[in-house]
Amino acid sequence: MFAAFLEKANLRFAKGESNVLEKTTAETQRGQIAIQLNQLKNDLEVLQLQFQLLLNTQTVYTLLTDNPKMVFTALLDTSAINNHPQLKVLQQQKQIALVNKRLEANKLLPELNFGYYNQSIQGTGANDVVYPKSFRFNSVQFGIGVPLFFFSQKGKIGAAKMQQQISENNYQFGLQSLKTEYQSAFKQYQTNSETVNYFETTALQNANTITKTANQQFANGDINYLEWTMLINNAASIQSDYADAVKNLNQSIIQLNFLTTK
Repeated sequence: MFAAFLEKANLRFAKGESNVLEKTTAETQRGQIAIQLNQLKNDLEVLQLQFQLLLNTQTVYTLLTDNPKMVFTALLDTSAINNHPQLKVLQQQKQIALVNKRLEANKLLPELNFGYYNQSIQGTGANDVVYPKSFRFNSVQFGIGVPLFFFSQKGKIGAAKMQQQISENNYQFGLQSLKTEYQSAFKQYQTNSETVNYFETTALQNANTITKTANQQFANGDINYLEWTMLINNAASIQSDYADAVKNLNQSIIQLNFLTTK
């Protein structure tokens, strides 16, 4: 748009229909837009290289869809975070602490020992009796071990109970933190969704109307170049803000998918 207008501005200036201010302003606007476009192209190439590095590939991937807006259809349900890996780790730590406490408590219980022995002696035994190889000697041993020192073990049990309580508190804190984060992310998603919907139903249509009307009025001589520039920049800002709104919406959806492990 600015390139086409610069061409017209140069033509108007050559025919004496405009002054040097209009021509210079048109050149400046065209130059600034060209710099922004070149910067965006370079940013895109850098992101593609980073994506290739992430995938460890030389293949250049591009989007297959013309619509960059992501879709999220889930409702607000904090139970959706129950399968989050962070909660799984905290749950496992809680289970380990419980098992350790039971283990330390069981060490205070009496120990039962039982043994059975079977062997053979070939030759003369201690009682001057000759025993053949096929003769077997059997014996049974049974015993009960009772702990004599309780204070040290009770201290270990108390420490295990404390560790179990700590792990339980960590789990509850992690659960509540994820719930709060999920609720905040969902609220942000709703806000971003409403913003994108406003742009799609109202603002973008207004931007198109502004652009079309400004071009017509400038062609008819109803507005000057500076007025045209202000109107076109306003329309471009609306489109740029819409792109930012879509980006924010996608970021909130990505966060929700992360929290719900999707």
